[in-house]
Amino acid sequence: MESTTWFDHPSLELGLGLNIGPMVPLETKMGRSVATTKNDLVKDEVIELEAELDRVNEENKRLNGLLAAMQANYAALQSQLVDLSSSSLSPTTRKRKGESADRGSASSEETVREEEAAGPRISKLCVRTEASDTSLVVKDGYQWRKYGQKVTRDNPCPRAYYRCSFAPACRVKKRVQRSAEDRSVLVATYEGEHDHAKPPTPSAPASDRPPAAANAGSPPRPVAAEDSARRPRPVGDQEAHRSRELAERMASSLTKDPSFAMALAAAISGRFLGLSPDNN
Repeated sequence: MESTTWFDHPSLELGLGLNIGPMVPLETKMGRSVATTKNDLVKDEVIELEAELDRVNEENKRLNGLLAAMQANYAALQSQLVDLSSSSLSPTTRKRKGESADRGSASSEETVREEEAAGPRISKLCVRTEASDTSLVVKDGYQWRKYGQKVTRDNPCPRAYYRCSFAPACRVKKRVQRSAEDRSVLVATYEGEHDHAKPPTPSAPASDRPPAAANAGSPPRPVAAEDSARRPRPVGDQEAHRSRELAERMASSLTKDPSFAMALAAAISGRFLGLSPDNN
Protein backbone atom coordinates (compact mmCIF):
# COMPACT_ATOMS: atom_id res chain seq x y z
CA MET A 1 0.00 0.00 0.00
CA GLU A 2 2.79 2.34 0.66
CA SER A 3 4.26 1.74 -2.73
CA THR A 4 0.97 2.56 -4.33
CA THR A 5 0.91 5.95 -2.61
CA TRP A 6 4.34 6.94 -3.92
CA PHE A 7 3.36 6.17 -7.53
CA ASP A 8 0.21 8.23 -7.17
CA HIS A 9 2.29 11.48 -6.74
CA PRO A 10 4.31 11.95 -9.92
CA SER A 11 5.22 15.58 -9.04
CA LEU A 12 8.00 14.50 -6.82
CA GLU A 13 11.38 15.71 -8.27
CA LEU A 14 14.39 13.50 -8.51
CA GLY A 15 16.90 16.41 -8.84
CA LEU A 16 19.83 16.97 -6.50
CA GLY A 17 18.68 20.51 -5.54
CA LEU A 18 22.09 22.27 -5.92
CA ASN A 19 20.50 25.63 -7.05
CA ILE A 20 23.17 26.28 -9.68
CA GLY A 21 22.45 29.36 -11.90
CA PRO A 22 22.91 29.65 -15.66
CA MET A 23 26.37 28.86 -16.95
CA VAL A 24 28.53 31.98 -17.89
CA PRO A 25 31.32 31.57 -20.47
CA LEU A 26 34.85 31.62 -19.09
CA GLU A 27 36.05 34.30 -21.56
CA THR A 28 33.45 36.79 -20.35
CA LYS A 29 34.53 36.30 -16.79
CA MET A 30 38.20 36.87 -17.68
CA GLY A 31 37.40 40.04 -19.65
CA ARG A 32 35.55 41.53 -16.74
CA SER A 33 38.40 40.69 -14.43
CA VAL A 34 40.99 42.35 -16.70
CA ALA A 35 38.89 45.53 -17.07
CA THR A 36 38.49 45.77 -13.33
CA THR A 37 42.23 45.38 -12.87
CA LYS A 38 42.98 48.16 -15.40
CA ASN A 39 40.57 50.56 -13.75
CA ASP A 40 42.19 49.90 -10.42
CA LEU A 41 45.65 50.59 -11.89
CA VAL A 42 44.49 53.88 -13.46
CA LYS A 43 42.97 54.99 -10.18
CA ASP A 44 46.18 54.18 -8.37
CA GLU A 45 48.23 56.20 -10.91
CA VAL A 46 45.88 59.18 -10.60
CA ILE A 47 46.21 59.08 -6.84
CA GLU A 48 50.01 58.95 -7.09
CA LEU A 49 50.11 61.86 -9.57
CA GLU A 50 47.88 63.99 -7.37
CA ALA A 51 50.12 63.29 -4.41
CA GLU A 52 53.22 64.23 -6.45
CA LEU A 53 51.56 67.44 -7.64
CA ASP A 54 50.73 68.41 -4.07
CA ARG A 55 54.31 67.75 -3.05
CA VAL A 56 55.68 69.91 -5.91
CA ASN A 57 53.31 72.75 -5.00
CA GLU A 58 54.47 72.67 -1.42
CA GLU A 59 58.11 72.70 -2.55
CA ASN A 60 57.42 75.64 -4.83
CA LYS A 61 55.85 77.61 -1.99
CA ARG A 62 58.82 76.87 0.22
CA LEU A 63 61.30 78.03 -2.45
CA ASN A 64 59.31 81.23 -3.05
CA GLY A 65 59.51 82.00 0.64
CA LEU A 66 63.27 81.45 0.65
CA LEU A 67 63.69 83.70 -2.41
CA ALA A 68 61.69 86.51 -0.81
CA ALA A 69 63.80 86.26 2.33
CA MET A 70 67.03 86.39 0.31
CA GLN A 71 65.84 89.47 -1.57
CA ALA A 72 64.99 91.23 1.67
CA ASN A 73 68.42 90.37 3.11
CA TYR A 74 70.14 91.62 -0.05
CA ALA A 75 68.29 94.94 0.07
CA ALA A 76 69.20 95.37 3.72
CA LEU A 77 72.88 94.61 3.07
CA GLN A 78 72.97 97.02 0.14
CA SER A 79 71.52 99.85 2.21
CA GLN A 80 74.06 99.13 4.96
CA LEU A 81 76.88 99.24 2.41
CA VAL A 82 75.72 102.61 1.13
CA ASP A 83 75.54 103.95 4.67
CA LEU A 84 79.04 102.69 5.46
CA SER A 85 80.47 104.14 2.25
CA SER A 86 78.97 107.56 2.89
CA SER A 87 80.06 107.58 6.52
CA SER A 88 83.62 106.46 5.69
CA LEU A 89 84.26 109.62 3.62
CA SER A 90 86.16 112.11 5.69
CA PRO A 91 85.05 115.75 5.90
CA THR A 92 88.22 116.76 4.02
CA THR A 93 87.34 114.56 1.08
CA ARG A 94 83.81 115.93 0.97
CA LYS A 95 85.17 119.45 1.05
CA ARG A 96 87.59 118.75 -1.79
CA LYS A 97 84.84 117.24 -3.89
CA GLY A 98 82.62 120.25 -3.28
CA GLU A 99 85.45 122.66 -4.18
CA SER A 100 86.25 120.76 -7.39
CA ALA A 101 82.58 120.77 -8.38
CA ASP A 102 82.39 124.52 -7.72
CA ARG A 103 85.54 125.14 -9.76
CA GLY A 104 84.20 123.01 -12.61
CA SER A 105 80.90 124.88 -12.71
CA ALA A 106 82.68 128.24 -12.50
CA SER A 107 85.06 127.37 -15.34
CA SER A 108 82.19 126.14 -17.52
CA GLU A 109 80.25 129.35 -16.86
CA GLU A 110 83.31 131.43 -17.75
CA THR A 111 83.77 129.48 -20.98
CA VAL A 112 80.14 130.04 -21.95
CA ARG A 113 80.43 133.73 -21.16
CA GLU A 114 83.58 134.05 -23.26
CA GLU A 115 81.94 132.29 -26.18
CA GLU A 116 78.85 134.46 -25.89
CA ALA A 117 80.98 137.59 -25.65
CA ALA A 118 83.07 136.59 -28.66
CA GLY A 119 80.14 135.65 -30.91
CA PRO A 120 80.54 135.03 -34.64
CA ARG A 121 83.36 136.76 -36.52
CA ILE A 122 82.15 139.88 -38.32
CA SER A 123 83.81 141.07 -41.52
CA LYS A 124 82.86 143.46 -44.30
CA LEU A 125 83.45 143.69 -48.03
CA CYS A 126 82.83 146.80 -50.12
CA VAL A 127 82.24 146.46 -53.86
CA ARG A 128 81.74 149.33 -56.31
CA THR A 129 79.01 148.89 -58.89
CA GLU A 130 77.30 150.97 -61.53
CA ALA A 131 74.93 153.61 -60.27
CA SER A 132 72.14 152.20 -62.42
CA ASP A 133 72.56 148.70 -60.96
CA THR A 134 69.81 148.08 -58.42
CA SER A 135 70.70 144.48 -57.59
CA LEU A 136 72.03 143.49 -54.18
CA VAL A 137 74.39 140.76 -55.37
CA VAL A 138 78.02 140.52 -54.28
CA LYS A 139 79.99 137.78 -56.03
CA ASP A 140 82.46 136.34 -53.53
CA GLY A 141 82.84 132.80 -54.87
CA TYR A 142 80.33 131.16 -52.52
CA GLN A 143 76.73 130.18 -53.14
CA TRP A 144 74.03 131.92 -51.13
CA ARG A 145 70.30 131.69 -50.55
CA LYS A 146 68.30 134.83 -50.01
CA TYR A 147 65.79 134.57 -47.17
CA GLY A 148 64.68 138.16 -46.59
CA GLN A 149 64.89 141.86 -47.39
CA LYS A 150 63.86 144.98 -45.50
CA VAL A 151 64.51 148.73 -45.21
CA THR A 152 66.41 149.91 -42.13
CA ARG A 153 66.03 153.21 -40.29
CA ASP A 154 69.56 154.46 -40.88
CA ASN A 155 69.57 153.79 -44.64
CA PRO A 156 66.78 154.26 -47.20
CA CYS A 157 68.29 151.53 -49.41
CA PRO A 158 66.94 148.02 -48.75
CA ARG A 159 69.06 145.39 -47.05
CA ALA A 160 69.12 141.79 -48.35
CA TYR A 161 69.76 138.80 -46.09
CA TYR A 162 71.52 135.64 -47.29
CA ARG A 163 72.64 132.37 -45.72
CA CYS A 164 75.17 129.90 -47.09
CA SER A 165 73.73 127.25 -49.41
CA PHE A 166 75.42 124.59 -47.25
CA ALA A 167 73.20 125.52 -44.27
CA PRO A 168 72.58 124.20 -41.66
CA ALA A 169 76.05 122.60 -41.82
CA CYS A 170 77.58 126.02 -42.52
CA ARG A 171 76.05 128.84 -40.47
CA VAL A 172 77.61 131.80 -42.25
CA LYS A 173 75.21 134.66 -43.00
CA LYS A 174 75.58 137.71 -45.19
CA ARG A 175 73.87 141.12 -45.28
CA VAL A 176 74.13 143.25 -48.43
CA GLN A 177 73.12 146.93 -48.50
CA ARG A 178 74.16 150.01 -50.45
CA SER A 179 76.19 152.61 -48.63
CA ALA A 180 74.21 155.57 -47.36
CA GLU A 181 77.06 157.93 -48.30
CA ASP A 182 77.83 156.46 -51.75
CA ARG A 183 74.99 154.64 -53.53
CA SER A 184 77.43 153.05 -55.99
CA VAL A 185 79.09 151.00 -53.24
CA LEU A 186 77.63 147.71 -52.01
CA VAL A 187 78.57 146.78 -48.43
CA ALA A 188 78.47 143.06 -47.61
CA THR A 189 78.64 142.13 -43.92
CA TYR A 190 79.56 138.53 -43.08
CA GLU A 191 78.78 136.71 -39.82
CA GLY A 192 80.99 133.68 -39.20
CA GLU A 193 83.48 131.79 -41.35
CA HIS A 194 82.93 129.09 -43.94
CA ASP A 195 84.02 125.59 -42.91
CA HIS A 196 84.20 124.33 -46.50
CA ALA A 197 85.94 125.22 -49.74
CA LYS A 198 84.46 127.34 -52.48
CA PRO A 199 82.37 125.44 -54.99
CA PRO A 200 84.05 125.19 -58.42
CA THR A 201 82.89 127.85 -60.86
CA PRO A 202 83.55 128.05 -64.62
CA SER A 203 86.05 130.65 -65.75
CA ALA A 204 84.17 133.83 -66.63
CA PRO A 205 85.20 136.51 -69.15
CA ALA A 206 86.96 139.58 -67.92
CA SER A 207 83.84 141.69 -68.41
CA ASP A 208 81.78 139.38 -66.12
CA ARG A 209 84.29 139.23 -63.27
CA PRO A 210 83.30 141.07 -60.07
CA PRO A 211 85.05 144.41 -59.52
CA ALA A 212 87.75 144.75 -56.89
CA ALA A 213 87.16 146.16 -53.45
CA ALA A 214 86.93 149.92 -53.27
CA ASN A 215 88.26 150.72 -49.81
CA ALA A 216 91.74 149.40 -49.07
CA GLY A 217 91.23 149.92 -45.34
CA SER A 218 88.17 147.66 -45.12
CA PRO A 219 88.54 144.32 -43.29
CA PRO A 220 89.60 141.36 -45.39
CA ARG A 221 86.87 139.39 -47.07
CA PRO A 222 86.12 136.11 -45.24
CA VAL A 223 87.19 133.78 -48.02
CA ALA A 224 90.25 131.57 -48.53
CA ALA A 225 93.22 133.03 -50.39
CA GLU A 226 94.17 129.91 -52.37
CA ASP A 227 93.27 129.48 -56.00
CA SER A 228 89.99 127.64 -56.57
CA ALA A 229 91.73 125.18 -58.89
CA ARG A 230 93.89 123.94 -56.01
CA ARG A 231 91.01 123.38 -53.62
CA PRO A 232 89.50 119.88 -53.28
CA ARG A 233 86.26 119.28 -55.06
CA PRO A 234 83.06 119.13 -53.01
CA VAL A 235 81.44 115.78 -52.43
CA GLY A 236 78.65 116.45 -54.93
CA ASP A 237 81.08 117.25 -57.78
CA GLN A 238 83.15 114.16 -57.00
CA GLU A 239 80.05 111.95 -57.18
CA ALA A 240 79.01 113.54 -60.50
CA HIS A 241 82.52 113.04 -61.90
CA ARG A 242 82.50 109.38 -60.87
CA SER A 243 79.06 108.82 -62.40
CA ARG A 244 80.22 110.43 -65.66
CA GLU A 245 83.32 108.23 -65.81
CA LEU A 246 81.24 105.10 -65.09
CA ALA A 247 78.77 105.97 -67.85
CA GLU A 248 81.61 106.55 -70.34
CA ARG A 249 83.19 103.20 -69.46
CA MET A 250 79.89 101.37 -69.87
CA ALA A 251 79.25 103.02 -73.24
CA SER A 252 82.74 102.13 -74.43
CA SER A 253 82.39 98.49 -73.36
CA LEU A 254 78.97 98.17 -75.00
CA THR A 255 80.15 99.61 -78.31
CA LYS A 256 83.06 97.15 -78.37
CA ASP A 257 80.75 94.16 -77.76
CA PRO A 258 79.80 92.58 -81.17
CA SER A 259 76.65 90.97 -79.79
CA PHE A 260 75.42 94.34 -78.57
CA ALA A 261 76.13 95.90 -81.99
CA MET A 262 74.21 93.11 -83.75
CA ALA A 263 71.28 93.45 -81.36
CA LEU A 264 71.22 97.22 -81.86
CA ALA A 265 71.31 96.84 -85.66
CA ALA A 266 68.51 94.28 -85.55
CA ALA A 267 66.39 96.56 -83.38
CA ILE A 268 66.94 99.53 -85.68
CA SER A 269 66.18 97.51 -88.83
CA GLY A 270 63.06 96.06 -87.21
CA ARG A 271 61.95 99.55 -86.30
CA PHE A 272 62.39 100.79 -89.88
CA LEU A 273 60.65 97.72 -91.33
CA GLY A 274 57.75 98.22 -88.96
CA LEU A 275 57.34 101.84 -90.13
CA SER A 276 57.59 101.07 -93.88
CA PRO A 277 54.42 101.64 -96.05
CA ASP A 278 54.38 97.98 -97.18
CA ASN A 279 53.74 96.78 -93.64
CA ASN A 280 51.03 99.37 -93.15
